[in-house]
Amino acid sequence: MEFSRGLTLDQTRSALAAVAKLHALSLVMKVKEGTPLDKKYPFLFQTARATDSYQQLVERGLPQLAQFLETRHGHTSVMEALARLKNDTKELISALLAPSEPIALITHTDFWCNNLLFKDDNSCRVLDWQMVTYSKPTNDVALLLVSSVPTELRRRHSTILLDHYWKHFTDNSLQLGLDIEVELGYKRQDLQNDFRRSQLLALLLCIGSVDVALGDPVTEQRLLDLLQDLHDDGILTKDLI
Repeated sequence: MEFSRGLTLDQTRSALAAVAKLHALSLVMKVKEGTPLDKKYPFLFQTARATDSYQQLVERGLPQLAQFLETRHGHTSVMEALARLKNDTKELISALLAPSEPIALITHTDFWCNNLLFKDDNSCRVLDWQMVTYSKPTNDVALLLVSSVPTELRRRHSTILLDHYWKHFTDNSLQLGLDIEVELGYKRQDLQNDFRRSQLLALLLCIGSVDVALGDPVTEQRLLDLLQDLHDDGILTKDLI
Protein backbone atom coordinates (compact mmCIF):
# COMPACT_ATOMS: atom_id res chain seq x y z
CA MET A 1 0.00 0.00 0.00
CA GLU A 2 1.46 3.39 -1.01
CA PHE A 3 1.47 5.57 2.10
CA SER A 4 1.71 8.88 0.25
CA ARG A 5 -1.44 8.16 -1.72
CA GLY A 6 -3.40 6.91 1.28
CA LEU A 7 -6.45 4.70 1.26
CA THR A 8 -9.50 5.04 -0.95
CA LEU A 9 -12.94 5.14 0.63
CA ASP A 10 -13.61 1.53 -0.37
CA GLN A 11 -10.29 0.39 1.05
CA THR A 12 -10.94 2.21 4.31
CA ARG A 13 -14.36 0.61 4.62
CA SER A 14 -12.85 -2.81 3.93
CA ALA A 15 -10.10 -2.31 6.51
CA LEU A 16 -12.59 -1.21 9.16
CA ALA A 17 -14.79 -4.23 8.42
CA ALA A 18 -11.77 -6.52 8.85
CA VAL A 19 -10.72 -5.06 12.19
CA ALA A 20 -14.34 -4.97 13.40
CA LYS A 21 -14.41 -8.76 13.01
CA LEU A 22 -11.29 -9.12 15.18
CA HIS A 23 -12.77 -6.80 17.77
CA ALA A 24 -16.09 -8.62 17.85
CA LEU A 25 -14.50 -12.07 18.14
CA SER A 26 -12.29 -11.07 21.05
CA LEU A 27 -15.04 -9.17 22.86
CA VAL A 28 -17.50 -12.05 22.62
CA MET A 29 -14.83 -14.49 23.80
CA LYS A 30 -14.14 -12.32 26.84
CA VAL A 31 -17.81 -11.93 27.73
CA LYS A 32 -18.73 -15.57 27.21
CA GLU A 33 -15.73 -16.93 29.12
CA GLY A 34 -15.78 -14.24 31.79
CA THR A 35 -11.99 -13.89 31.72
CA PRO A 36 -10.06 -10.68 30.93
CA LEU A 37 -8.11 -11.34 27.77
CA ASP A 38 -4.89 -9.85 29.12
CA LYS A 39 -4.96 -12.61 31.76
CA LYS A 40 -5.85 -15.33 29.26
CA TYR A 41 -3.20 -14.28 26.75
CA PRO A 42 -0.01 -13.12 28.51
CA PHE A 43 1.70 -12.52 25.13
CA LEU A 44 -0.43 -9.39 24.61
CA PHE A 45 1.56 -6.16 24.67
CA GLN A 46 0.93 -4.93 28.23
CA THR A 47 -0.08 -1.30 28.77
CA ALA A 48 2.96 -0.39 30.88
CA ARG A 49 5.44 -1.88 28.42
CA ALA A 50 3.60 -0.41 25.44
CA THR A 51 3.55 3.01 27.12
CA ASP A 52 7.32 2.97 27.64
CA SER A 53 7.91 1.90 24.05
CA TYR A 54 5.63 4.56 22.56
CA GLN A 55 6.94 7.25 24.88
CA GLN A 56 10.48 6.70 23.62
CA LEU A 57 9.25 7.14 20.06
CA VAL A 58 7.30 10.29 20.90
CA GLU A 59 10.31 11.82 22.66
CA ARG A 60 12.30 11.26 19.48
CA GLY A 61 9.56 12.45 17.15
CA LEU A 62 8.42 15.64 18.89
CA PRO A 63 11.65 17.61 18.21
CA GLN A 64 11.52 16.52 14.56
CA LEU A 65 7.93 17.68 14.30
CA ALA A 66 8.72 20.99 16.01
CA GLN A 67 11.55 21.67 13.58
CA PHE A 68 9.26 20.90 10.66
CA LEU A 69 6.48 23.16 11.95
CA GLU A 70 8.93 26.02 12.39
CA THR A 71 9.48 25.96 8.63
CA ARG A 72 5.74 26.34 7.94
CA HIS A 73 3.74 29.51 8.47
CA GLY A 74 0.36 29.65 10.19
CA HIS A 75 0.74 26.82 12.68
CA THR A 76 1.77 28.69 15.82
CA SER A 77 -1.32 27.60 17.76
CA VAL A 78 -0.63 23.96 16.93
CA MET A 79 2.99 24.31 18.09
CA GLU A 80 1.85 25.88 21.35
CA ALA A 81 -0.68 23.10 21.96
CA LEU A 82 1.94 20.42 21.34
CA ALA A 83 4.36 22.21 23.66
CA ARG A 84 1.74 22.09 26.42
CA LEU A 85 1.39 18.33 25.92
CA LYS A 86 5.12 17.66 25.90
CA ASN A 87 5.59 16.94 29.60
CA ASP A 88 2.45 14.79 29.86
CA THR A 89 2.76 12.47 26.88
CA LYS A 90 3.62 9.37 28.94
CA GLU A 91 0.62 9.89 31.20
CA LEU A 92 -1.59 10.47 28.16
CA ILE A 93 -0.37 7.38 26.33
CA SER A 94 -0.88 5.21 29.40
CA ALA A 95 -4.41 6.51 30.02
CA LEU A 96 -5.46 6.29 26.39
CA LEU A 97 -4.03 2.79 25.89
CA ALA A 98 -5.55 1.40 29.08
CA PRO A 99 -8.43 -1.05 28.52
CA SER A 100 -11.83 0.34 29.44
CA GLU A 101 -14.58 -2.04 30.42
CA PRO A 102 -17.01 -3.26 29.31
CA ILE A 103 -15.65 -2.78 25.80
CA ALA A 104 -11.98 -3.71 26.34
CA LEU A 105 -10.83 -6.21 23.74
CA ILE A 106 -7.91 -7.25 21.54
CA THR A 107 -6.64 -4.47 19.29
CA HIS A 108 -4.06 -4.58 16.53
CA THR A 109 -2.59 -1.26 17.76
CA ASP A 110 -0.45 -0.70 14.65
CA PHE A 111 -3.41 -0.44 12.31
CA TRP A 112 -2.30 1.71 9.38
CA CYS A 113 -2.16 1.29 5.63
CA ASN A 114 1.31 -0.29 5.41
CA ASN A 115 0.05 -3.21 7.51
CA LEU A 116 -2.87 -3.91 5.18
CA LEU A 117 -3.02 -6.07 2.08
CA PHE A 118 -5.85 -5.54 -0.40
CA LYS A 119 -6.99 -7.93 -3.10
CA ASP A 120 -8.46 -6.85 -6.43
CA ASP A 121 -11.96 -6.89 -4.92
CA ASN A 122 -10.73 -4.55 -2.13
CA SER A 123 -11.07 -7.28 0.50
CA CYS A 124 -8.54 -6.63 3.25
CA ARG A 125 -5.99 -8.76 5.09
CA VAL A 126 -4.31 -7.37 8.20
CA LEU A 127 -0.57 -7.96 8.65
CA ASP A 128 2.10 -7.47 11.36
CA TRP A 129 0.52 -8.48 14.67
CA GLN A 130 3.50 -7.89 16.97
CA MET A 131 1.87 -4.93 18.78
CA VAL A 132 -1.42 -6.69 19.58
CA THR A 133 -2.79 -5.25 22.83
CA TYR A 134 -5.73 -5.42 25.25
CA SER A 135 -7.20 -1.96 24.72
CA LYS A 136 -10.05 0.10 23.24
CA PRO A 137 -11.43 -0.69 19.76
CA THR A 138 -11.46 2.97 18.78
CA ASN A 139 -7.66 3.07 19.08
CA ASP A 140 -7.44 0.97 15.91
CA VAL A 141 -10.15 2.97 14.14
CA ALA A 142 -8.58 6.31 15.00
CA LEU A 143 -5.06 5.29 14.01
CA LEU A 144 -6.27 4.19 10.59
CA LEU A 145 -8.23 7.38 9.91
CA VAL A 146 -5.56 9.69 11.33
CA SER A 147 -2.56 8.08 9.65
CA SER A 148 -3.74 6.60 6.39
CA VAL A 149 -6.73 8.48 4.98
CA PRO A 150 -6.30 11.51 2.69
CA THR A 151 -7.43 14.81 4.18
CA GLU A 152 -10.59 15.41 2.16
CA LEU A 153 -11.79 11.85 2.56
CA ARG A 154 -11.18 12.02 6.32
CA ARG A 155 -12.96 15.36 6.63
CA ARG A 156 -15.97 14.34 4.56
CA HIS A 157 -16.46 10.73 5.58
CA SER A 158 -15.26 10.19 9.17
CA THR A 159 -18.79 9.96 10.58
CA ILE A 160 -19.91 7.63 7.79
CA LEU A 161 -16.84 5.45 8.36
CA LEU A 162 -17.53 5.29 12.09
CA ASP A 163 -21.10 4.22 11.29
CA HIS A 164 -19.72 1.57 8.95
CA TYR A 165 -17.34 0.25 11.62
CA TRP A 166 -20.12 0.28 14.25
CA LYS A 167 -22.45 -1.74 12.02
CA HIS A 168 -19.84 -4.41 11.35
CA PHE A 169 -18.75 -4.50 14.99
CA THR A 170 -22.28 -4.87 16.35
CA ASP A 171 -23.48 -7.21 13.58
CA ASN A 172 -20.51 -9.56 14.02
CA SER A 173 -21.00 -9.56 17.78
CA LEU A 174 -24.72 -10.26 17.41
CA GLN A 175 -24.02 -13.20 15.10
CA LEU A 176 -21.82 -14.62 17.85
CA GLY A 177 -24.54 -14.16 20.46
CA LEU A 178 -23.72 -10.80 22.03
CA ASP A 179 -25.90 -7.70 21.77
CA ILE A 180 -23.42 -4.94 22.62
CA GLU A 181 -26.03 -2.24 23.19
CA VAL A 182 -28.40 -4.35 25.30
CA GLU A 183 -25.97 -6.55 27.25
CA LEU A 184 -23.06 -4.13 27.67
CA GLY A 185 -24.93 -0.83 27.52
CA TYR A 186 -22.44 0.50 24.97
CA LYS A 187 -24.02 2.76 22.34
CA ARG A 188 -22.98 4.46 19.13
CA GLN A 189 -22.49 7.73 21.03
CA ASP A 190 -20.08 5.95 23.40
CA LEU A 191 -18.08 4.90 20.36
CA GLN A 192 -18.00 8.51 19.21
CA ASN A 193 -16.77 9.70 22.60
CA ASP A 194 -14.06 7.04 22.74
CA PHE A 195 -13.02 7.82 19.16
CA ARG A 196 -12.51 11.45 20.10
CA ARG A 197 -10.00 10.46 22.79
CA SER A 198 -8.40 7.82 20.61
CA GLN A 199 -7.53 10.45 18.02
CA LEU A 200 -5.10 11.98 20.51
CA LEU A 201 -3.39 8.63 21.05
CA ALA A 202 -3.28 8.10 17.28
CA LEU A 203 -1.62 11.48 16.82
CA LEU A 204 0.98 10.70 19.49
CA LEU A 205 1.77 7.41 17.77
CA CYS A 206 2.07 9.22 14.46
CA ILE A 207 4.43 11.75 16.06
CA GLY A 208 6.57 8.81 17.18
CA SER A 209 6.93 7.85 13.51
CA VAL A 210 6.82 11.35 12.05
CA ASP A 211 9.87 10.70 9.90
CA VAL A 212 7.64 8.49 7.72
CA ALA A 213 5.64 11.57 6.68
CA LEU A 214 8.47 14.08 6.35
CA GLY A 215 10.24 14.58 3.05
CA ASP A 216 7.21 14.01 0.84
CA PRO A 217 5.10 17.11 0.04
CA VAL A 218 1.87 15.07 -0.09
CA THR A 219 2.29 13.40 3.30
CA GLU A 220 3.68 16.59 4.86
CA GLN A 221 0.53 18.47 3.84
CA ARG A 222 -1.66 15.65 5.13
CA LEU A 223 0.16 15.91 8.47
CA LEU A 224 -0.33 19.68 8.60
CA ASP A 225 -4.03 19.30 7.79
CA LEU A 226 -4.41 16.67 10.49
CA LEU A 227 -2.67 18.74 13.15
CA GLN A 228 -4.77 21.78 12.37
CA ASP A 229 -8.03 19.80 12.28
CA LEU A 230 -7.33 18.10 15.61
CA HIS A 231 -6.37 21.42 17.14
CA ASP A 232 -9.55 23.06 15.87
CA ASP A 233 -11.61 20.13 17.22
CA GLY A 234 -10.10 20.54 20.71
CA ILE A 235 -8.22 17.22 20.60
CA LEU A 236 -4.73 18.55 21.41
CA THR A 237 -5.24 18.81 25.16
CA LYS A 238 -4.59 16.63 28.19
CA ASP A 239 -8.06 17.62 29.44
CA LEU A 240 -9.43 15.07 26.97
CA ILE A 241 -8.71 12.25 29.39
